[in-house]
Amino acid sequence: MKRLICALSVLVLSTGITQAGIILQDQHGPSYQILYFSPIGQTFTAEDPSVTIGFWVEDINQSAGPIGLTIELFEGTGTGGTSLGTAPIEGLTPGYAGFFDADFTSVVLVPGQIYTAIVSSTSERGGLYSAEGNPYAGGEMIFAGSAYSNMDATFRVQPQVIPAPGAIVIGGIGIGLVGWLRRRRTI
Repeated sequence: MKRLICALSVLVLSTGITQAGIILQDQHGPSYQILYFSPIGQTFTAEDPSVTIGFWVEDINQSAGPIGLTIELFEGTGTGGTSLGTAPIEGLTPGYAGFFDADFTSVVLVPGQIYTAIVSSTSERGGLYSAEGNPYAGGEMIFAGSAYSNMDATFRVQPQVIPAPGAIVIGGIGIGLVGWLRRRRTI
């Protein structure tokens, strides 16, 4: 009986996550200097309401002043829509290269809508990787302010893990049942 209750509790708590999944374009093509080709970034079709957004960036000019990269999120394609917020890309050190994410979990996205993430740099250090051939069908690269349907930035959009409302209720019932059985000294 004890094993059955423990197994049911683990099953209920592990199945209660609501999210569509990560959007990932991890192919590498050429790298472009962010400051020179600004505005530069990626459009994407939201799959989740709460996300972090990241780009593969590289320190391409270490002698060019301090590091400073941010991502700004816009509604629609390009920078003409409403700005939903700006967040820094953190964790950059000299010689950095890799995916770096910015937290936009305080912004509520509408799944199915198009958004644009633009990377900005305060120096000539930041390079943004791209992928040619547009393997991500839900968006396109913004390059020097124009949308290119045959390119993508190397980017990712990760959902925040949110427990499904039903899982919270069922998990609460399961925890209550375990407590009740312990008080009865059944388990």
